[in-house]
Parts: sequence; structure tokens; C-alpha cells
Amino acid sequence: MFLIKNRSLLLIFVLITLIAFISGCVTSQVSVAKKHTTSGYKTSFEPDRAAKKRMQLALIYLKNDKMQQAKANLQKALEYQPDSAIINRVFAYYYQKVNEPKIAEKFYKKSISLDPKDGDTYNNYGRFLCIKGRYKAAEKNFLMAIKQTSYLGVANTYENAGLCAEKAGDKNKAIYYYGYALSYDPNKSFLNLSLAKLNIDKKNFKAANLNLYSYKKKNKDSAESLWQLIRLSYATEKTANLNKYAGKLLSDFPESQQAINYLNQKYTGD
Repeated sequence: MFLIKNRSLLLIFVLITLIAFISGCVTSQVSVAKKHTTSGYKTSFEPDRAAKKRMQLALIYLKNDKMQQAKANLQKALEYQPDSAIINRVFAYYYQKVNEPKIAEKFYKKSISLDPKDGDTYNNYGRFLCIKGRYKAAEKNFLMAIKQTSYLGVANTYENAGLCAEKAGDKNKAIYYYGYALSYDPNKSFLNLSLAKLNIDKKNFKAANLNLYSYKKKNKDSAESLWQLIRLSYATEKTANLNKYAGKLLSDFPESQQAINYLNQKYTGD
């Protein structure tokens, strides 16, 4: 045993000892809960909390395109909770992003089998199928999502169904689904522009005019709204209106694609 006479050296010795003690108490486990027992506190690992944290990390990594880190965290999350429908759904999205559609579909189907009432999974699976051009299967899953009574994303799913129907070339279904999306969420006023475009294509001019009126009540003029007004004015032979809206388009949005389309007289076709 030796004595430390220098007070500065003594202070340094105490700090080093304290740091070493704290370091020895640190655990690498992310989800440790302290439970009170008759003999004191007992630490226990909670796999559900650990899985949730790993999944949240994975979502952050996916958002930032850090795919390796995302996968590592998803693998851990699935290790903690292999029967979690949500984790399987997120893993499906991961494989979708890395262009592994077969594996992505496998995880979507597994997620649905684990929780057949999860509207989010049906909606996401529907979007995946639509991207792959499997329009009928996509619509089936969108409708399954809407069917779930506890599902809160009905308006978004109707919008997705409309987008998919439009991509498939079914204008009537697109109009139908966009209309329902607006019914469930009137704040999606931008959908009035999609409806106006489709109704002009279908020569439903009164409906298109109402769509554009509804849009203007909540929004300022945009390049797209002016473009649809030009198309409608041409279709209904209102030359004065056409010139008015064209002048505003060229003045306010001179570099827009819609302005280029006007100069190329594309408003005369669909």
C-alpha cells in the first residue's frame, strides 16, 4: 500500500477509478427494463421494445438510403420478433427498394398472413403490385385495405387506387377512386386537377369545370390548373378564356412544361 500525497494526483486517480467503474457497468443491450421485486430491482430483456427500436432505426436508414445498416437492424428486429407483421412489412419495403421483387412479395404475403386485418400492408402491397404492372392484383389489395374497419388511411388508398387505374388506362375507375379519395379527405384538393384532366379527356366538361372551380376555391393558380383551364376552354370553344389563361400561364410559369405544351399547341389533343 502506498499513499498519494499530491492532491492533484489524488484527484486524477479518483476520476480514473470512477470512469473505470462506470464503464464496467455499461451494457450493450438496447432494451433492458428494471422490474421491482421483493428483493430489489431485476433487469430483464424485452424483445418487443428491442424490436421496435431496431425497426425505427431501420426506417431512418431506409429514408437516408443507407441500405446495409437498414438491413442489419431489420434482421435484429426480426430475430427479436419473427412473428411481427409490421417488421415483415418493413422488410418487404426494404427488398422493394433494393430491387428484389420476389423476396419483397414473399415478405408482403408473410405480413398479411400474420395480420390479415392490417390495412397498411394491403395498401403497400397494392402499390408494389401496381409498380410491377399487376393492376388487377393491386386493385384487389387496395380494396382489401379500404375494407378494414380500423384502417385510417382510406383516403390515401383511394388515391393510390386512382393513380393505379390511371396508369392502367382505365379512366372511369380513376375518376371513381379519385372522387372517393376527395370524399374521405377534402383537403386533397389537388386531386381536382387529376379529375379535371380525366373529365376533359372523357368530354365531361361540366364535371371538369366543377373540378377546376373546387380547386380554385382552396388554391392559387398553378401551371397545371391553368393548363387544364386552357384545355377546357379549347374543348368548349371559349377562345377569350383560352387566351386569358394562356397569357397567365406564359407570364407566371414561362419555364414550365405546361407553357411548352401550350406553345406546341398540345392542348388540341388528349
